[in-house]
Amino acid sequence: MNNEERLIAEETLHHLFVGSSVDGIQFGLSPATTKIYFTHYDRNSDEDFVYLNVESKWSIYPNTTGSFPDSELEMIDMTEEEEYWNLYKIRRQKVTQIRIGEISPHLFITLKSGLILFINGFHEKYECWQSGVLFDNLWLVVACPGDGIATWTPTKK
Repeated sequence: MNNEERLIAEETLHHLFVGSSVDGIQFGLSPATTKIYFTHYDRNSDEDFVYLNVESKWSIYPNTTGSFPDSELEMIDMTEEEEYWNLYKIRRQKVTQIRIGEISPHLFITLKSGLILFINGFHEKYECWQSGVLFDNLWLVVACPGDGIATWTPTKK
């Protein structure tokens, strides 16, 4: 992932997520897949409903955390129940900041409470997460295998 790709992806995610609230979850095909929904309640646009499809390990950290894992191998295993309980604890919290790691496309979503939803972004063979606008395939950001990141946005006319 080069710095330009990271910055474009980060700018896109900032546009889509900052100001939205954690609004729901969808159970995936396996316990390893979870879709988290976010809603902008204070604006009226085509990007009001966004999602984050997580196919990697993730965790919630306090804002005082000094360092984060470099890969899934460094992360604790949670049961499916623990994962859903953790998501329930952050329901309705607004996203205040979002950023992508500099080397791997780890995703850091800071919430109004100061908690950070961290999603691992590194895997050699598989995508770790994807995000976009619900009911719209024009917006998409994907953490690609091997530290890659890809972004699709609507073309300006």
